[in-house]
Amino acid sequence: MRLVQDGPRPPLRRGVSRRFCRAAACLPAALLLAGCGLLGGSSGGLSSGDNQTITVAAVPGVDDAPLYVALREGLFRQRGLHVTITNYSSLRDEIQALGSGRADIAAGDYTDFFTKQSRGDLDLRLITDGYDASPNVMAVLTRPDSGITSPQDLVDKVIATPPAQAIRPGSNLPYSMEMMATQAVLRTDGVGPTSIHWRPTPEKDMISALRDHTVDAIVATEPYLLQAESQLGAVSVLDSCSGVTSGLPLLGYFTVQKFQREHAQVIRAFRSALVSAQAAATMRGPVQKTLTSSMHMNGQSAALLTLGQYPTFLSIGQVQRVADLMYDAGMIGSPLAVRTLVSG
Repeated sequence: MRLVQDGPRPPLRRGVSRRFCRAAACLPAALLLAGCGLLGGSSGGLSSGDNQTITVAAVPGVDDAPLYVALREGLFRQRGLHVTITNYSSLRDEIQALGSGRADIAAGDYTDFFTKQSRGDLDLRLITDGYDASPNVMAVLTRPDSGITSPQDLVDKVIATPPAQAIRPGSNLPYSMEMMATQAVLRTDGVGPTSIHWRPTPEKDMISALRDHTVDAIVATEPYLLQAESQLGAVSVLDSCSGVTSGLPLLGYFTVQKFQREHAQVIRAFRSALVSAQAAATMRGPVQKTLTSSMHMNGQSAALLTLGQYPTFLSIGQVQRVADLMYDAGMIGSPLAVRTLVSG
């Protein structure tokens, strides 16, 4: 899900197709106000006595692009907020910043934040949902000459996955959102996770590892999906967000309980601005502009990326799917009730 600065690359192969999957979530206001497991944005601003300056920790990527849209378009300022986004190179550093008070809000994969909550490392509150899966936003890719054409062909093969962040790897348990989602889909295809050799690999090194036959396949997200297709002609063996993981929430915005309790109006104003930016992101233009101007991606790549959904409301039931999958996979030792983490 994370963005790297583009370098020179070969032109796209003919025949490579990219699907742009967008979904605008529109619900009646009465349903949102009824508290049926959904939280939308609020248009209210801040009172003069509240803390109006906040720091948001993020790893710049496709998934949190609306955060940068909101900053660029002045949506935070319109609600009385002065927002500083501090960019980090890893989610591990980002979570440490949140825990130490160097950041007030952080954006990141649900699996890492839920692991921290489950272990009692942080007392977290979920502000809003930021990015949900669409078809082909996360996939297992292989070389076109690998002979791997089905999930069953992955048995005894080496698959590169993004390395662990806040989750300690061990005993073939998933240590990332990508690994958890992929294993869940593989199980439905009759492929057990222990029959595959999982190799944590920095995302920037995955394509070279696949090209050099160091690994047989990679679990990738954008922009690495596009890069693997364009540079290697890589082909998809498995859509990691399909079937049991279809539409799975991938990234959320979190704060700690103390900050939420002391600055509830700030949280509401932040959510309102972000939801407005995510609503604008149902059109591709604002995200594409952010990817090219703020994140240094070239225009061709920004136009071809497969994007997920930027939801305009928080469905507690949908996010609960992530926590349930984590418990079923053994990533957390006891069930986690997402409703208890929701920031009011």
